[in-house]
Amino acid sequence: MHTKDYLNKEIREEIEKKGFSIYNYISLKELLLTVNKDYLWIINILNIPLFIIFIIIIHSFISYFIPSIIITYSLIFIYLIGKLSFRTYKFSQITNILYTKKGLIIDNKIFHYEEDKELKDLLLNYEKIFDEYLSKPSRISENIKYLRKNIVNNFKKIFNFISGGERGNGLPIAFIVLVFYSITTFVLYYIGFILGFFLFFIFSFFINLYFKINKSTELKIKDNMTIIDNKLKKLDEIYLLLSKQIGTFQNGEISNLSNKIDKDMNIFYENINNILTYQDNLKNIIEQSIYKDFIDFEYLAFYIKTQFNKPLNDVINLLNDYKLKVDNQINEIENYLKNSNEKENYQVEQKLINLQTIQKNISMYLNKLKMSLQ
Repeated sequence: MHTKDYLNKEIREEIEKKGFSIYNYISLKELLLTVNKDYLWIINILNIPLFIIFIIIIHSFISYFIPSIIITYSLIFIYLIGKLSFRTYKFSQITNILYTKKGLIIDNKIFHYEEDKELKDLLLNYEKIFDEYLSKPSRISENIKYLRKNIVNNFKKIFNFISGGERGNGLPIAFIVLVFYSITTFVLYYIGFILGFFLFFIFSFFINLYFKINKSTELKIKDNMTIIDNKLKKLDEIYLLLSKQIGTFQNGEISNLSNKIDKDMNIFYENINNILTYQDNLKNIIEQSIYKDFIDFEYLAFYIKTQFNKPLNDVINLLNDYKLKVDNQINEIENYLKNSNEKENYQVEQKLINLQTIQKNISMYLNKLKMSLQ
């Protein structure tokens, strides 16, 4: 089995970290571009036949020209809508591909990497539909450029033919028809592209609605894992913010710093609780799915634990440094009060009370963080 046919570097790295990866095989943008490609493909196939029909209609049935144009392109657009509907159905089945160390899951079907033939045939079929082989770059844009270029070249060939080439004794009527046909083709192409764009928005609305109502197991796993990754990232961001605040700490700023840390620590705890909640959700989703023996949750849990504990330990170290600074200030004030001969030390005593309150808060933070460590 050649996993290089199915796995790119990004997917391999994520599997190594988490034990699985969910890959967005076909995007909504790529789905829209297939409409563009289908239209260009039809024009390439029908280029000469349509041109001949144009000549016949203009020469013999001029009064039927407009109705003929409307009927012809209506049939083309109906075909495009049919193709888009078919691709949308296929898109809903394969938009998220779940990879693990054992194999991959497409449309709720498990394929082990060792069983290569059936999987390869399936992917070749999807490649014909979407111009993209799994985990490899899409060729849809490249094919669109080729088809556009081919249409222009075909028009040039027709022009050379009806103009008589070097003889210069071309057919005036055919030449006029060709110019008109060329303009009509490209005008209708861009009109169709705009209409297709709005049509696609309607389709995408129903696609998203479908996914919300009938959310697949793969999408549930992906959504929960995305939230966990974002919350882990947020923990790192808060650590860097706290590090900057505590690192620039000045003796006279102790109260202001305490207020800032209270706010950031509340956000930090909120993210901790969210991670633990979504981790439990993820575990339940996997255990209740057909993938419970296919996804190694213990491996995934170890990844989350590693990513989770790092910022917690970093913040614990920061708060220990912060507490040490507060402890030093408290000791200095207590020594000052012991050795002071002044009767009125209200401001100094008040500062001591504030520092002792901050000291208790830091101890509380540290205890909660240590209890949160997995």
